[in-house]
Amino acid sequence: MPKIILSVFVIILSVTSVWAHDDGDPADHHDEVDVSEAVVPEYPTYYEHVKPILELHCTACHSEGQIAGDIPLDTLESAVNGASDIAFNVSIGYMPPWMPSDLSLPMQHDRSLTDSEIATLMAWSDDFAPEGDPADYTSPADRFAMIEVREDMILQSEEPYEPDETVQDDYRCFAFQMELDEPQYLVAYEFLPDVMEMAHHGIIYKVNETALRGVERRNGEDGRPGWSCYGGVGLSVGDDEMIGTWTPGTLPVAFPEDTGYKIEDGDFLIIQMHYNLAITRQPDSTMVKLQFADEPVRELMTIQLTAPVEIPCPSDIDGPECDRVNALTRIDNLYGDGLRYFPDSLLRGCDQTLNDYAENTGEHAIGSCDTTAPIPLTLYGVFGHMHELGRSFHLEVNPDSDDSVMLLDIPIWDFHWQDRYQFVEPFQINRGDVVRITCSWDNTLSENPRYVVWGEGTEDEMCFATLTALVPGQ
Repeated sequence: MPKIILSVFVIILSVTSVWAHDDGDPADHHDEVDVSEAVVPEYPTYYEHVKPILELHCTACHSEGQIAGDIPLDTLESAVNGASDIAFNVSIGYMPPWMPSDLSLPMQHDRSLTDSEIATLMAWSDDFAPEGDPADYTSPADRFAMIEVREDMILQSEEPYEPDETVQDDYRCFAFQMELDEPQYLVAYEFLPDVMEMAHHGIIYKVNETALRGVERRNGEDGRPGWSCYGGVGLSVGDDEMIGTWTPGTLPVAFPEDTGYKIEDGDFLIIQMHYNLAITRQPDSTMVKLQFADEPVRELMTIQLTAPVEIPCPSDIDGPECDRVNALTRIDNLYGDGLRYFPDSLLRGCDQTLNDYAENTGEHAIGSCDTTAPIPLTLYGVFGHMHELGRSFHLEVNPDSDDSVMLLDIPIWDFHWQDRYQFVEPFQINRGDVVRITCSWDNTLSENPRYVVWGEGTEDEMCFATLTALVPGQ
C-alpha cells in the first residue's frame, strides 16, 4: 500500500494586484465563458440587478480594509467606473476567484457566478452601466461574508526578520511555545503578511514539547530571529503536524463548527515563512491571528498526500538542463538536506518507477499517486497545491469505479488563487477506499525550461494535497 508521504509544502510567487497577474494578461490563461444560453434581464440596471450580484459574490473582498480594498466595488460610483473591467474579468472566469469545477463535492463559501449572473454583468457594461432606480434594490439573503477571526492570540516574531542575502528563496521558521492552563482548540486563524511582495507562503505546524531542546539550539543560531528550515520545521521531531496554511488568495480560515486542532500546554506552534526575493528584500513582521474554542470541541487531524513530479523539457529544447540527473544535482546544491533523493522516494512510495512517466512531455506532464485508506475517516475539507507550471488538479476517491467521487476538481489551475476548501457536508472515507491525487503541468509556461522535479524554490514544482479529517473515535 502506498504510504501517505509527509512532505514540505511551499509557495513561490504572490499576487500584487487583484485584476492583473505578475505573469501577464489573465486572458492568456482563461477561456471566455460560454453564456450564450443564459437568461438575461431585458434592461439590467445597477440597483435592481448588478448591486445584488456584487454584494453576493464580490464586495466581501472588494471593500475598504479587505484583501481587495484597493479596487472597491461597494458603491455605485466604483461599480460604474469599473464596469468594463468587471465584465471582462467575469467573462473569462478570472473573477471572482473560484477554481473548483461543478464536478467537485459542494463547497462552502462558493464565490462562483452563474452563467446568468455573468451575462447580466456583461450586458450591463455593454449598455453603459445604467444606474436605475434605488427603490428596485433587493438585498441578497445569502451574500458571501468574510470570516471574522477573534484575536485570542497573536503569533509574531519579537523583531522583524530580514531575509538572507545569499539565497533567492529563504525559508524561515519562528517558534512560539504555548503556555496554557488547560488544552485549547484552534478553531480559526488569519495570516496577516507584512511584505506581500516577498512573503509567498506561510504554514502553521504543531509540534509537542519534546521539540524544546531543538528549538533552543536552532533559534537565533545565525544571530537573526528564527532559523533556516528547508524541508519542514528543521527539527528532530517526527510528529510535526500542518494545521494551517496561507497562500496567495487565501482568506481567513474557520474550521467546521464544533471542530478544532487540540493545542496542549508546552506545545510549539511553528510558523514557516517562505520568502521569494525576486522583487524585494526587506524586513518582515508577518503575524498570525488565532482564535480558540470557548469549550472543548471534536479534534481534527491533517492528512498529507503527494505525487511524483517528473516534467521533461519542451520538445523544442535540448541540452544539459533537460537531464534528470542534473535536475537532482541542482536540487541538492540549492537546498541540501537530502532533497535530491525525494523524487525517487516519491516514486517508491507510490509503487512506481520512471517507466510510469515515460510518456510525459514538456507540453503535457502528469503526476499521480494512489493511497489506500487504512481506517474509516470523516473528511471536512481539502487543499490542493502546485506551482506556476500547473495546468489542472484532481483529487478523487475510488477512481475508475462505479462509486467514484471527485473531492476536488480544478480544470484550470491558477497559482494566485489557491484556497482551503470545506465541504458543505462531511464526507465519509471507508477502510480500503483509494484516494488518487493527479496533477498536470505545461513546461512551456516556464521562462527557462529545464527538467523539473519536486523542489522548494520558485522554479520547481509540487503535486500536494491535504485532507482535513476528524480524529478517529471522536
